[in-house]
Amino acid sequence: MKKMIILLGLVSFLMSSSASVFAEDVAAPDPAAGAAAPETAEEVPPPPPTLAVSGVCAEPDRMMYNDLIVKIDVKRQQWRERYESVKTEDDIAAYQRQRREFFYEQLGEMWGRTPLNAQVTGVIDRPEYRAEKIVLETLPHFYATGTLFLPRPEKFAPPYPGVLVVCGHSFEGKASNSYQGLCVLGAMNGLAMYIQDPVDQGERLQHFDAEGNPKASTTESHSLAGIGSILLGRNTATYEVWDMIRGLDFLQSRPDVISDRLGVAGNSGGGTQSSYLMALDDRVLCAAPSCYLCSLYGAQTHKSTPQDAEQNIFGQLGFGMDHADYIIMRAPKPTLLNTKTGDFFNIDDTWASFRDALRIYSRQEHSEALSIVEIEGDHGYCPELLDASISWMLRWLAGRDERIVGEYPLPTLSLEEIKSVPNGVMALPEARTTYDINRDYNAELKERRRAKQAALPPEGFADLVRATAKIRPLAEIPPVEPAEVPDEPESFVLKAEGLIGLPIRRHTCGEGSIRLIVTQEGNRSAAASDLAARLKEEKDGAVWSVEPRGWGESRAEGKSYYNKDIFGPDGTIWYLAYLLGETYVGLRAEDVVSTARYLGGENAAPIELTADTPDAALVALHAAAVEPELFSGVVLIPSAVPGSWADYVDRAPRPYPLQNVIHGVLRNYDVEDLMRITGCTVRE
Repeated sequence: MKKMIILLGLVSFLMSSSASVFAEDVAAPDPAAGAAAPETAEEVPPPPPTLAVSGVCAEPDRMMYNDLIVKIDVKRQQWRERYESVKTEDDIAAYQRQRREFFYEQLGEMWGRTPLNAQVTGVIDRPEYRAEKIVLETLPHFYATGTLFLPRPEKFAPPYPGVLVVCGHSFEGKASNSYQGLCVLGAMNGLAMYIQDPVDQGERLQHFDAEGNPKASTTESHSLAGIGSILLGRNTATYEVWDMIRGLDFLQSRPDVISDRLGVAGNSGGGTQSSYLMALDDRVLCAAPSCYLCSLYGAQTHKSTPQDAEQNIFGQLGFGMDHADYIIMRAPKPTLLNTKTGDFFNIDDTWASFRDALRIYSRQEHSEALSIVEIEGDHGYCPELLDASISWMLRWLAGRDERIVGEYPLPTLSLEEIKSVPNGVMALPEARTTYDINRDYNAELKERRRAKQAALPPEGFADLVRATAKIRPLAEIPPVEPAEVPDEPESFVLKAEGLIGLPIRRHTCGEGSIRLIVTQEGNRSAAASDLAARLKEEKDGAVWSVEPRGWGESRAEGKSYYNKDIFGPDGTIWYLAYLLGETYVGLRAEDVVSTARYLGGENAAPIELTADTPDAALVALHAAAVEPELFSGVVLIPSAVPGSWADYVDRAPRPYPLQNVIHGVLRNYDVEDLMRITGCTVRE
């Protein structure tokens, strides 16, 4: 038997803080060191200084990550200062209200309640419990499959307290033995347990290949659904939260369930969902999230990686909403944290969040309502955590303070037995996916965008773009400075804010106009060189190029959690910016604005922008849109014209680089609007 530690009430625990992971500036080495001497300067030009050589950073491919981690550390300190100011009941109430309002705002516009049209598609009688197979319409023709496990009435008379159980990432969804095992154990001990498949799991798969097989893993499917949702100002979490809200509605509709004695529990991805619901819905009296709560300011960003789309709420770290806040938002309602010593959700961070929440519970004189269980082992449910969860629910929902120890293995249902429908929800009449719902919302937002833009004053569009893409006004962006400039510079690095360096290159000299290439491929790439030659042929003038952060020399591959063939090369790092409330497009647009200000000086004529790829063109269009006086316009070759975000949503699911995703952009504008407002010209 694994050792189990249950701590109730006040717990003393000392946690060591982890150091920030970021590269320090290094001294610039001699550029000629170790290199063969050129025959003549004209025949063999010296190599351009790189980010590392110029002393800007030691690891160019980690530059963006390191810079974002520094920002996260700053926000962590701000969170701590805000948390420490919460002393009185009024303070607590204000803190809870602010975070709940922020949370709902970031989830985006939800839906009005429609009839659930609950169907019982089958009943299974077992000696230990009774199970009803359920289909709900959480939205019209948006079907959720679930199973309601009920006690034997001869052992426990109805009505019963009800518990909503949400599933972690598994294709089996509610059929997973550990997830339905929690329900079986609860029903055998007097609780009504309703378990529901999340989207893209169990019977709710919605993304198939030509042979009808799941086309992506559950995590990839959630993140694919996230792309279009984020562009619309929602999140995959929006769908999950809504399904859980409707799951509670279903429990409350049952005459055999006590409508004001409800709980929620879940493990891993279900731990995420249960943490959200317990923070957002006052109907959740008792909660037992498992193997999730830790800290996004801690190891999850510094040593591990952000998880899939629904586990990252836009701007939550910038605003100041960490995992501890999911508990604090519901204080002093009963909450049990189920944890594992060897979990990849860092156990030290879990204990730190527990302590922070417990201090709030103690100020409310309800420290007994917050508890933690730590089991030795790796990530996931185990018998001890199932026992602890049901014991906790019985204590607070049924008034039965008794220790439950299940007899394992539990009498769970087979994959075929638990099915609510024969062939998954997509075989049901007129069944809809998250992508279908996103398409409808996309069409609705198109009309809203037109009305919003029509009502703007002449300078209003720049402000709209700036607010959406999180681009600061030029006066608030610190000037860039050369990190190291040769006597007659052709290529050098501009030292920008924080740990950021921007390599730039002068391709041609000339009097008069300045044209700036925004290059994704890099200053010395064939794409940038060919484009520079084409521009030189068109007219005289200087042609420069700049590598915004994360491109060219500082390109980052991120980590394998986000399949780069689907989400682009740097999805994990992109989500760090997303958590801070920043956008890659906006950060890179600031790089372009800073570079143009440096190259043009105070009295120069406006600079013409162009780009070597559609992704780079998107950045150039944003820069020109927010600082029209700095740029004369944007000129693109046909192959560099970016596609429409609305078109992506209409044709999803399909791969799309996260670096181009801006939260809620389709509430305000699309690519065609940027091209129109900047006077963008497309020519061969």
